[in-house]
Amino acid sequence: MSYFAISKNLAGFLTEKAGLAHEKESILAYAIEMTVITLGNTLFTLLLAALLGVLPGVLSCLVVVFLFRHTAGGAHSNSPWRCAAVTVTIYPAMALSAVYLAGLGAAFIDALSAVALLLGLSAIVVLAPVDSPSAPIISPYRRKKLKVLSLAVFTLTAAAVVCLRQSDWVYASQIRVCLILTVLWISFMLGKPGHRLMCLVDRIKFKEVRDS
Repeated sequence: MSYFAISKNLAGFLTEKAGLAHEKESILAYAIEMTVITLGNTLFTLLLAALLGVLPGVLSCLVVVFLFRHTAGGAHSNSPWRCAAVTVTIYPAMALSAVYLAGLGAAFIDALSAVALLLGLSAIVVLAPVDSPSAPIISPYRRKKLKVLSLAVFTLTAAAVVCLRQSDWVYASQIRVCLILTVLWISFMLGKPGHRLMCLVDRIKFKEVRDS
């Protein structure tokens, strides 16, 4: 069900112009709304990151999470608004934590990297891809393909962590820690603890915006 009048209006306009069946209008309205919410959520998160001075770190978190979510999957909320709230809360907080952790020295970051990458690899090998009841992965071929792609994303992330260790870039340590924390977050969301957390988030009550 669409909560934005603009989603319904735009879907109706596009359906009419494209000559689609009327039944397709609600599907199109839902897709438009999800796109609007996702873009708005991402822009707001980046704006908050810029205000907090951690834009590079949050941007790196979002890129890695986007790649993992579309390959490894994981727990998610049933409400796009709750997903947005988690995004706006978690990733700026993660980047702020990275600023502090990056100051604890190379030895600490190396140890944290080793633990995070080991946990991440184990979670992906054992659990990925993790689907949802609303979008189950039925095809064995697709499941295998997503497993391979998630391992490829992990490999690229691990390579980035290693390269950043050798870099003199001013943000290298912070982004490296952001990537490490993101891998830990993905590992958490692939398992049962992440699903329990999202169940708790789904129990949060709030007044949704509806058409007048």
